[in-house]
Amino acid sequence: MKISTKGCYGVRFLIDLATHAANGKVTLKEVAQRQAISEKYLWQIVNPLKLAGLIRAVAGPHGGYALARKPASITLRKILAVLEGDCALVSCVSAPTTCPRSSTCGSRGAWEEVDNKLSAALEGITLDDMTCKERAMVEQAAPGYNI
Repeated sequence: MKISTKGCYGVRFLIDLATHAANGKVTLKEVAQRQAISEKYLWQIVNPLKLAGLIRAVAGPHGGYALARKPASITLRKILAVLEGDCALVSCVSAPTTCPRSSTCGSRGAWEEVDNKLSAALEGITLDDMTCKERAMVEQAAPGYNI
């Protein structure tokens, strides 16, 4: 399984929204500048996230985007499912009828086990986890000056 640029940028977009949630809504322009992502590319990411109920958009001159749910309730698995689609490593795991051998195939069981473990790992990581980790890394990279 390889995560596309869309998936990676979508995760970065959501981390940015979570990081700046205290400021209220953020614009795509602001996120694009902070994350070094094309604003045009972000437009492709926001619609599926909005349709999935992960973010909300506020129209108007002071509009922007904000999380629609608490970061602790948004899992990495959910984000990738929205942006990448089916995360199964092989199609016969999520759709056994795609292969006539799926009911007797020895490797399908192995793929199913790997898929279950990967899904559990992705489900165990929340947007809140990723945001806290990024915040700690930023603080460690640029510690404040203390007297």
